[in-house]
Amino acid sequence: MNRRQYLARTGAAGVSTGTLAVLAGCLGGLTGSSDTGNVAVSDRTGERAIARAAGSLNEAAQSLHELENLENPEAVEFDPTVPRDHLSAAREHLETAKSELDDDRTSDVETLRSYADAVDGLVAVTAAVTDDTIADDIDAVNAALEEEGDLEAANDTVGERNETVTGARERHEESTATIDALDADRLGELSGIDLADLEDGAAALGDAVTSLETLTETYDATLSEDDGFGALERGRDQLENDEYEDAQGEFEIAEATFAASLDRLETGRSESPEGYVDYFVTASCQNGHLRDAAAAFAESAAAAADRNPVAAENHRNQGEKSLDTVGSCTD
Repeated sequence: MNRRQYLARTGAAGVSTGTLAVLAGCLGGLTGSSDTGNVAVSDRTGERAIARAAGSLNEAAQSLHELENLENPEAVEFDPTVPRDHLSAAREHLETAKSELDDDRTSDVETLRSYADAVDGLVAVTAAVTDDTIADDIDAVNAALEEEGDLEAANDTVGERNETVTGARERHEESTATIDALDADRLGELSGIDLADLEDGAAALGDAVTSLETLTETYDATLSEDDGFGALERGRDQLENDEYEDAQGEFEIAEATFAASLDRLETGRSESPEGYVDYFVTASCQNGHLRDAAAAFAESAAAAADRNPVAAENHRNQGEKSLDTVGSCTD
């Protein structure tokens, strides 16, 4: 099955479990309608609760059906409120089932609880990768880099986004581990869901959140006040003040940072959803020109230290040209 297509069949599973719950109630009522009054009526509360829990969980999973369009995460309109309401209802049903069923059904309750935990995590990750404010943050960062604008504010924006995305990636790992530990056969019997569908959805989300984390971590390094753009700016100030050796050191730090970012982007792009590719292309363009600028400035500082003003000026002009070219990366 294509890993981008997800949970298309859980709607039917949700209907089947919901139907079981209704039938359980009807059968219980019919059994208790004997005129003799001597027929023992078993309490079906626990069975109904576990069937309703499974139905609610399948409804929550069905809310993730838009993951089939995850090649373009920004085009996915996802409201986590709906599946979270279903998850809340499922957990309440499971509490009832636990209190009403015998101990030999505890494993079934725990299986559905694990199913709930897995879906809950996938909902959180989906919300993170389809957040429509991601594009706004990237636009703000690009504007700061291209126009040498408020880099401090851009750095804060990237730091906050990176924290959110890293948390989503960690949540994805937890959900994947939970899915791997599930008993596929028993889950299928309880809920009607094919565990392979859940695995495919988790895999698609894994590609998206990993790609997004690569982007945010790269921007975080590029804008770093210590090693990235901050080092480049300190080097330029020191070059202006004839502190050539210190300037060269800062430029070399910046060059290494931009080069590492470029390598990370080239690797991450190959696994990225199509909708993120343009972000990778732009970031690669920016880091490539920043790397070239830092290298040229380092050569300029070295030439100035060797009392070769002509070479120093030529390298410096080359560095300024590369820096100006950063502004063309989003054209």
